[in-house]
Amino acid sequence: MAAGQLNVFRAPRRDCDAEFTEKRSRFIGSVRIVLDADEAAETIKRFPELYPKANHHCWGYRIGGGASLEHCSDAGEPAGTAGRPILGTIKRHELTNTLIVVTRYFGGIKLGVRGLIDAYKAAAELAVEQAGAVEMEFHNALRLRCGYDYSKTLSSTLRKWGFSEERVNIEYGADVVMKLEVPLSMRAELEAPLAEMAQRSFLTELSWNEEPLVRERWR
Repeated sequence: MAAGQLNVFRAPRRDCDAEFTEKRSRFIGSVRIVLDADEAAETIKRFPELYPKANHHCWGYRIGGGASLEHCSDAGEPAGTAGRPILGTIKRHELTNTLIVVTRYFGGIKLGVRGLIDAYKAAAELAVEQAGAVEMEFHNALRLRCGYDYSKTLSSTLRKWGFSEERVNIEYGADVVMKLEVPLSMRAELEAPLAEMAQRSFLTELSWNEEPLVRERWR
């Protein structure tokens, strides 16, 4: 997770591509969740491969918490006609960790400055509308292992902490392995009791995966 990131943030519910036509020009608005500038740059690079015959791939993104990182590009369109309307849409919907790319196939009719601004804004708005917006939260994957004699107690404890059966993947083998994703807002309160279980040998494995996972907020 990049420095300055908020654990909880508002972002698109899903990746989405939405399109419409304005005076024979085809506009495709694409929404993606990105967690840092490098990921945004790599994602932007893929659009010419996805739409190789398009004339423009204009974009805007907003990443981070209070001091958000914001960038946009007109990608060859007249200055201020594409990138700013796209970024403005992201900010208007209070989204973060969000990239919008609007791809344009020129239809042969010039739209003018006002027409371009309206079209790029409309493409970004349509994509956001179809993607939906929710509160997201960073999670860490947690893996627990115990003997069969302790598995019911561990399952009951996890339920008390708010992890329903649907949120815990259980594997039965020589031992019982339980895998779950823990919101970062919960992790601190779970670490001490889990460490005590391990110290008392109720748990034979307690391992956190530090790679941040972006999931819809449920707590």
